[in-house]
Amino acid sequence: MHFVQESEGARVRRFRRRAGLTQAELGARVGRTQGWVSLLENDEIVLDSVRLINTIARELRVHPNELTGRPYRHGRTPAEDRGHASIGEIRRQVQRYDLGSDWDGPVRNVEELTDAVAELTALRQRASYVALGEKAAAVLAELQAATDTYTGRDRERCFGLLAVAFREADAFVYGLGYEDLSVLATSCVRWAAARSGDRYLVTVGDYLRVRELWSTASWDDALSVIDNAISSLQEPYDAGDPPALAVWGGLQLRASITAARKIDADDAYTRLQLAHEAVDRLGDDDRNDYYKLVFTRANVAIHDVAVAVELGDGVGAVKRGATLRLPADMPASRSGHHYLDLSRAWLLYGNRDRALAAMEKAERIAPVLVRNHPIAQKTVRALLDAEVRGYRERVRRLGARMNVL
Repeated sequence: MHFVQESEGARVRRFRRRAGLTQAELGARVGRTQGWVSLLENDEIVLDSVRLINTIARELRVHPNELTGRPYRHGRTPAEDRGHASIGEIRRQVQRYDLGSDWDGPVRNVEELTDAVAELTALRQRASYVALGEKAAAVLAELQAATDTYTGRDRERCFGLLAVAFREADAFVYGLGYEDLSVLATSCVRWAAARSGDRYLVTVGDYLRVRELWSTASWDDALSVIDNAISSLQEPYDAGDPPALAVWGGLQLRASITAARKIDADDAYTRLQLAHEAVDRLGDDDRNDYYKLVFTRANVAIHDVAVAVELGDGVGAVKRGATLRLPADMPASRSGHHYLDLSRAWLLYGNRDRALAAMEKAERIAPVLVRNHPIAQKTVRALLDAEVRGYRERVRRLGARMNVL
């Protein structure tokens, strides 16, 4: 039996009616007109920003995934859907985070476990999401056993490794759109970090928690979490401790995106300037990539572009991004997201050819991440809708790979 997939506009209409709102009432709540809502519900415009998707979802009392139809389970072949096959076992391991171990093999020593977790991190940074998903559950299970096996400082180290492994599993499930599981995985990061004896790892858990607050358009709450974490690091930051500089700066970058989604340009660019100052103080130590936050000069420059895009400033984003050259060692996960943002920037600027080229590059660098990203889907949909005399071959092929045709 063939089921016709419900369009985004139809979902908005259904949820609006369920909430008992007229088009005019919904429009007023999100700063738009009744006519704009009508166009949205008839799929004549695309929800092309995280802020707008999350704000509308909040007013309709649904999760953003209910508007966007994530997770996307419409691969044409088993290979395309392969990553989703890992979700069940990861979910099981995350759900039993504080229960007795069910690992039935020998537990490796701490150094070997450190290498296993480093491999997960490397897979995330290379945007090898399918391989990451396939390896994550077993590493989680063995680390949970290790926290029962070892004592003293080795046990704390295992909890630290477990926190990082939960973080890598979280990156996988979040990237594929399982945000309910991501919420639980983030809680597990914070639970394990609190037992690791590593104060900075605890703040990394706060860094991740912010995404949960984004989903409900709770911008002020997100900034509150960030600022509390920043305050806890102020003393070592002032003293110039390199890990503190990196985590403090990474939190400021997350704050800059949050402020931009709140449409507070002054705060967004103030936070960016603070991040620039922190990375300048860090100097060549940025090569150490403390806590794998990629707090580097290049990533701060990437956020210069991202903030402008979130603020809807296509001219500013293109100006910042057109001459930016990413280093060869920039993680593919960050590079892919940057070119996604650059595609959005060129679309805002009005240059569809450059937008298409940037999106193709994003997808080539990080295919699973980009094909499962709702804003990438919306951007490709906008490129398709802008075609006047039928789809050009490049646009059609991209749309087919993104499963939006």
